[in-house]
Amino acid sequence: MLGIVLKRLAQGLLVTFCVVFISFAVLRSIPGDPAKIMAPNATVEQQQHIREEMGLSEPVLVQFQMYVGNMLHGNMGNSYFKGDTVVNILLAAAPLSAILVAFALIFSIFVSLVLGTVAGMNGNSAIDRIISSFAVLLQSMPNYWVGAMLIMLLSVKAGIFPSMDYSGPSSCVLPIIALALPLTSVLIKVVRSSLIDSYNQEFVKAAYARGLSGTALYFKYALRNSLIPLCISISSQLGFLVGNIVVVEYVFNFPGLGYIALNAILRRDYNLVQAVIILFSVFFFLINIVVDLGTVRLDPRLRKAEGEI
Repeated sequence: MLGIVLKRLAQGLLVTFCVVFISFAVLRSIPGDPAKIMAPNATVEQQQHIREEMGLSEPVLVQFQMYVGNMLHGNMGNSYFKGDTVVNILLAAAPLSAILVAFALIFSIFVSLVLGTVAGMNGNSAIDRIISSFAVLLQSMPNYWVGAMLIMLLSVKAGIFPSMDYSGPSSCVLPIIALALPLTSVLIKVVRSSLIDSYNQEFVKAAYARGLSGTALYFKYALRNSLIPLCISISSQLGFLVGNIVVVEYVFNFPGLGYIALNAILRRDYNLVQAVIILFSVFFFLINIVVDLGTVRLDPRLRKAEGEI
């Protein structure tokens, strides 16, 4: 197991370095000049002085070398517009986004296990068709539209939850729902399909023939076998989840990483955008390690295959 972790860590570090370099080069090639955005009324000489202070007058490779050297010493630079270090900004925003992602995952997994189980154990019945149609409906609703409807119904009209910004735990409820619904729809279909497939497997039929109760059959055989595609689907959907968090946080004016990243891109705040990209990259490869270890733990065949690598 330790060999698997070390191998995944090495792969993740290599991928993260490539992502950092590519994003660094792309950010500096897109149109827009931070000096002109920061001081639109300044003279050409003053704007050039600003570029030199920010190190933007050097070639891209020299800038990258300086950036990596500073980053290895724990210095990720300052935000051009927020007047604070990038590390302090991330420390303030990352916990808020982590709350949204964590509770959206918990919500999605719980609802999908409940509805997917009901649909899978009643395959091709009326309740299965209703749940499957509900999942398709959830998947077809854009999260920005869902966010707007939640604000209108539960904030403006009902006055139950805050609609904008962050003023406490209640401010996280609506963004979590808007973020979780698309993932929930995907996981419902995964759980349903994998359960139907599990109940058709010979080992499940043999366990049923031995007189195993329905509850034991579900938890010991069918559900455990269905958790593997569920874990794989969660890992493959994390990219969409992180992409959606930018939209959801912007709709709710929620001061998390997605909202900060979007505003930093619009302002060409290179250091802040770069730091958010690095944070997301590290998050992705750590989650993939956890998912890989979870699937290996659940399936003895995968443990054997990994041992042969």
